[in-house]
Order: sequence, then C-alpha cells, then structure tokens
Amino acid sequence: MFKRMTRQEKEQRAAQSELKDAMRELHANEVAFEEAQDPFYIEQLTYQHAALMCRCRALLRLLRAGGEDP
Repeated sequence: MFKRMTRQEKEQRAAQSELKDAMRELHANEVAFEEAQDPFYIEQLTYQHAALMCRCRALLRLLRAGGEDP
C-alpha cells in the first residue's frame, strides 16, 4: 500500500534534493577554483562559493528544524 506524504514530508524531500544539487554545484565550484588561472574568474568563483555555502547552511537549518519555518 502507498502512504500519502504530508506537505511537510514533501517539503523535506524537496529540501533534501535541493541540498544534494547545491552540494554537487559546490564540488564543481571547488574543482573549477583549483584549475582557474584568471584572477577575475577566481573572484567570481569565490563569490559563487560563498553563495552556495549560504544556501547549503540554510537548507541544513531547514532540514534540522523538520521543515518548520524558523
């Protein structure tokens, strides 16, 4: 039998999926940073890295709270 997912469970699964995507992007950013030569590109990667870290922290906070709004 199938169990109906609650709205909170759906939101939690969506947040988990988004976190996985953000972690993949973060890894790709770190690889690109290691290979970068151009100072302007390095600066862009640095800002992108900071934004991805903020997004990951926000998603982790959301998941730890159980999907409840802070």
